[in-house]
Amino acid sequence: MKRILPKRSVIAVALTLPVSSLLLAQEAADKPVPKVIVTGSNIARIDTETSTPVQIIRQQDIKRLGVTSVKELMDTLTSSDRSALSDVGGSNSFAGGASSVSLRALGKQSTLVLLNSRRVAPYPLADYNEVFTNLDTLPLDAVERVEILRNGGSSIYGSDAVAGVINVITRSDYRGLTASGSFTRSLEQQMIRNGTVSVTGGMGDLDTDRYNILANVEYYKRNGVFWREVVDDINPTYGEYFGAVAPGSGLMFGNRGLPSTFSFPGNLLGQGPLPGCTTRNAGGLCVYDRFSRFQATPGAERVNSLISGRFKVSDTTEAFAELLYSHTTTDYGGAFATYGSTSFDAVWGDPSTGQSRTFVYRYLPATHPLNQSGEELELRYRFADDPSYRKSTSDQYRALTGLKGTLANKWEWEAALGVMGGKTKDRSRGGFFSDSGFKQVIGDYNIDDPLFFNREYKLGQMNSAAVIDKLFPENGYDGKITQTFIDLKASGQVASVAGRPVMMAIGGDVRHEKIRISPTANLLAGDIVSNGASAANASRTNESIFAEVNVPALEKLELVGAARYDKFPGFSGRFSPKVAARWQAAESFLLRATLESGFRAPNLTESAPSSKFAFDNGVTDPKRCDQAQALANDLRNQADALPPTDPNAAVLLARADIVEGNECAGGIASIVRNNPNLKPETSRSGTIGFVLEPVKGTSIAMDYFHIERKNEIGLKNTSELLSAEDSLQPGIVNRLPLAQDKTFSAAERALYGVTVGPLSSTSGMFENVSKTRTSGVDVGLGSRFNVPVGRLDINGNATYLLDLRNFAPTRNGGSWGDNLAGRYGYSKFTANLMAALTTGAFNNSLRLVYFSPQKLQGDYFDEEYTKEGCEANEWGPGVCRVGSEVRWDYNLSYTGIKNLTLALNIRNLFDQRPPLDLKAFNRDGGGIIPQNLDDVAGRRIRLTAEYRFQ
Repeated sequence: MKRILPKRSVIAVALTLPVSSLLLAQEAADKPVPKVIVTGSNIARIDTETSTPVQIIRQQDIKRLGVTSVKELMDTLTSSDRSALSDVGGSNSFAGGASSVSLRALGKQSTLVLLNSRRVAPYPLADYNEVFTNLDTLPLDAVERVEILRNGGSSIYGSDAVAGVINVITRSDYRGLTASGSFTRSLEQQMIRNGTVSVTGGMGDLDTDRYNILANVEYYKRNGVFWREVVDDINPTYGEYFGAVAPGSGLMFGNRGLPSTFSFPGNLLGQGPLPGCTTRNAGGLCVYDRFSRFQATPGAERVNSLISGRFKVSDTTEAFAELLYSHTTTDYGGAFATYGSTSFDAVWGDPSTGQSRTFVYRYLPATHPLNQSGEELELRYRFADDPSYRKSTSDQYRALTGLKGTLANKWEWEAALGVMGGKTKDRSRGGFFSDSGFKQVIGDYNIDDPLFFNREYKLGQMNSAAVIDKLFPENGYDGKITQTFIDLKASGQVASVAGRPVMMAIGGDVRHEKIRISPTANLLAGDIVSNGASAANASRTNESIFAEVNVPALEKLELVGAARYDKFPGFSGRFSPKVAARWQAAESFLLRATLESGFRAPNLTESAPSSKFAFDNGVTDPKRCDQAQALANDLRNQADALPPTDPNAAVLLARADIVEGNECAGGIASIVRNNPNLKPETSRSGTIGFVLEPVKGTSIAMDYFHIERKNEIGLKNTSELLSAEDSLQPGIVNRLPLAQDKTFSAAERALYGVTVGPLSSTSGMFENVSKTRTSGVDVGLGSRFNVPVGRLDINGNATYLLDLRNFAPTRNGGSWGDNLAGRYGYSKFTANLMAALTTGAFNNSLRLVYFSPQKLQGDYFDEEYTKEGCEANEWGPGVCRVGSEVRWDYNLSYTGIKNLTLALNIRNLFDQRPPLDLKAFNRDGGGIIPQNLDDVAGRRIRLTAEYRFQ
C-alpha cells in the first residue's frame, strides 16, 4: 500500500467518532500514514473525513458500550430505528430468529449491511416481502470497527443503500491468541441473562512471513423467560389505567389481567367447572394463569465463526480469502390454544383457493357426557396438551477469495469471486388448530354435530401423542438463498490539477441470486387456522458498472463525482449519480455537501412469482369499533352492578373484552400476490454540514440530511383502506354477511346502530404505492484532553428529526400524511454522550442515553390516540404520550494484570423504569401482556474477562 507523509490536520480525521481517530492524528503526526478506503468511496485517501458524513465506532468503544451482539450495537445509533426487527420480538414475524437494522426509519430493506465492504447474503426467509441481512450472524468479537454511512450510497454500492450503509470491518493482520467471556444478567430478575464466549487467534506477519491468518469463533446463549417469572415487578402505574388489584398477586392489570376462565380442565357456563379443576375464581369458575405462557424473551443460541487469510504472492500482489459461517437457533414459546364460543371467529387466507376461511365456534351439545344441563352450553377451554412452540434454526455462510495489488506503481486493483447463502428451517406447533385435524378428533364446527368434543380428543385429559399430532401438526417454512458473485475494481491517478492528483476508481460486478421459500403442505392447503403462507421460488442475474472521480478543483476544494449503472432483469437499467464537495476552509473548519440518487430493485418475493396469505392483527374497524366500545362499556356496567361472587360478572367482563377486541383490535385476512410490473424504488438525498475544531483536541460536526423516496413497493395500509372503504372498488375490502356476526346479536345491532358485517379480508398485489420524505440534523462531538488524574475522552452523537411523512394515496385524492416526528415510535430528539476517564490501568466511562417524548398518535388515520381519543379513555395529557427516556450506563475496565482485561458494565445505573407506553400495552398486549422487558429487568450487569496468551 502506498505511504506518504501528509500535511496533518486534526480536522482531517476529527469526526470519525469516537475520538480514537483524533488520537491517531495527534500521536502519529510524524509517522507515515497509509491511505485508507472509507465507506462511501472506492478511492483510498489519507484524510478519513470525507465529503460524506461517516460515523466510525471502534473496538475499544464497542467494549465500553457493554453490548453483546451486533444488533445491540446497531440499536445504540441515534440514526437507527429501535422498532427494527429483532429475534426477541420475532415470534409473530415471517422471519423469526433474525435481527435487522433500519436507518432513518426507512425500513430494513433500505439499509445496506456490508462485511469488509462486501455484501452478506440475506436471511433465507423474507419478513413478508422484506429481504434483509441478519445481524445475528456477525461475530461481535471479531469486529475491528463499524463504519456507518449516514446517507444514501447507491452510486457506490447499488441497490438497497437508500437510507445508508453499515460496513462491519473485522480484524486484520492479527497475531496471538485471545480468549474472552462475558455474562450479563438483570440484578432484579435472575432469569433475564445471557452469556458469550469467544476465541480469536492469528498467526503470521504479512511483511516478514508473507502471510497472516485470522480465526474467530463466538458462542452466544440467551435464557428464555416467560412473563409469570417476572410480571410481579412490572410498573404498578399500569394498574391505574387497566385496573389495580392486590399487590404481590402478579395481577396488575385489573379485569384484563385476572386469571382466565379459558382454563384446563375447562368450564361449562351455566353449569360450572369440569371435573378435575383445582383453581377457581370468586364466582366458582375454573381459572388459568395466562402469564405462565406469555413469553417475555425467547431462548437463543448462536455460533458465529470467521476465518480470513492474506498471502503475499509478490511484492505487488496479494491473495486473500475469507470464510464466514453461522448457526443460530431461536426457541419461541407461545400460549396454549383456547376454545370458547364467545371468542371471535378466526378468519384466515386459504392459499389453495385464494379465498378467506372462517373457523366458527360452537357450543358443547346437550348430548355430551360432561354436559348435564340438558341444553347446549358454552365451553371455555384451554388445550394444556398443546405443544405450543416455534423453533427457528438457520445456517448461513459466505466464502470468497481474490487478488489485489498495484499496477505500475500507479493503480491499485482488486478482484474477488465468492458464494454465499443460507438455509433456515422454521417450525411451529400449537397455538392454532389444524382445521382438518380438529374436524377429525373433535368434530365439524359447520354442522350440528352430536359427537362434538366426544371423539378421539378427550376434554380435561392429557391426550395421546397421536391425537395431538392430528390436532396440532408441525408447520412452517424452509428457506434457502444462494448468491454467487464476481467483482473487479481499480483506482489510481489519472491526471493532476496544480500539482494535486485527480483520482479515479472504476469497476463492476456480476451477481446471481436465487431464493426459495417453501411452506409446509398444511400451510399451502390453508389447513392451519389463522395462519397465512408465504411462498417464493425465483432467481435472477444482475450486472453493474461504476466510476468515481475525485478532483481537487481548488487548493482547498475537492469535488467528487460518482455514478453506477445497475441492470436487473425485468426493468430498464438504473443510473445512480452522485456529486459531492469538500472545502477545507481553514485548518480547523471543513464544509461538505452531497447530492445523490438512490434506488432499491424489487426483490424476488415482490416481483417474481410468489404469494402471501397473512393475518393482519390489531385492526380497528371504523364502521363497528365505536358501537363495540359502547356495548363493552354497557356490559362492564352490568357486571359492576352484580355481586362479586356472581359468576355472570366474570362472563360479562370477558365478553366485554372480546367484543372490544373483535372490532377495535381484531384480525383480518390479507391476500397478496407478486407484481411483475413493479418499478424500482428511487430516492434523492442530500446532506450539507461542517466539521469544526473550536479548540485543539475538540471537534464538532453538524450535518443536515434530506431523503425523499418514491415508487415505494408495498401495500396500501389496512387502516388507510378501511378509512376509504366506500370509495374503493369491490373486492378490495371484504365483509361477512350480518348473519355471520358473532360480536353483536340482532337486537344489539339494532340498539347500537350496526349496519355492516364484520371484516373478512383485504385483497391485492404489491404496488409502487407511496413515497416517504424525511429530514433532520446529525450532530457529533469528539474531545480529548488531559486532567490531573489522567486522560478524559468525550464523544457523543445526536439526531434531531425535523420531518418524517408518508404519502397517503387515498387521502383527499393523494396527499402527505402528518409529520410523524415526535409521534408514536419516532423520537424527535435522540442523543447519547459518553465520557471516559483513563487513569493508569483503570478506565471509567459514563454514558447518557436520551429519547425525547412522543405522542401516542400515529398518522392522520389514527383516531384512537388523538387528544379526544385519549380523553375518552380517561388518559390525561401526561400519559397520552410516551414520556422522555433517560438512561445512564457505566463501564469500568482494568488492565493491571498482565495479559488480562477485566470489565464491569452496568446498564441502567440508576435503575430507572422506562416511560409508560399505554399504546403498546393496550394495542399489542391487549391490556394484558406487558411489552417492555426493560420495565422489569431494571439494572443489568455485565462481567467480562479477556486473556491474551503470549
